[in-house]
Amino acid sequence: MKKLMRNDMKKIVTIPDYERMMSRKYYALLKAKMPEIVEYFFLELNDAQLLDQTEISKDVVTMNSKVLLKELKRRRKLEVMITYPEEANDQERKVSVFSPIGTALLGRTVGDHVSWKIQGGQAEFEILDITYQPEAVGDFDL
Repeated sequence: MKKLMRNDMKKIVTIPDYERMMSRKYYALLKAKMPEIVEYFFLELNDAQLLDQTEISKDVVTMNSKVLLKELKRRRKLEVMITYPEEANDQERKVSVFSPIGTALLGRTVGDHVSWKIQGGQAEFEILDITYQPEAVGDFDL
């Protein structure tokens, strides 16, 4: 089956990921350390390009993807996994989709530059690779 590619700067999200995130919207806003970021994320989500899991390109960051990043200033590399809040774990580099890094990464593609606020400034990274994407290997139930 042909994989659909992104045609603009909208986030690309699978339909099941969209439904799961929308069902957590009010919980996410209630628990957020930075509610303005979560609120902006949901505005972007409302405008996202929604695709069936079998149609999404393997270079799109989806839920439960492992993403290899390169910090633009220091050139260091970092791999994180995008998870739901209850699965987030700093030691395992599992970040919540509702965190600043998670909201910046979800729906973006390899080669995109992303940034988010950090203490003392702005973190700026390039998405180098998606080392694991559930849809690319047929893991549709995560």
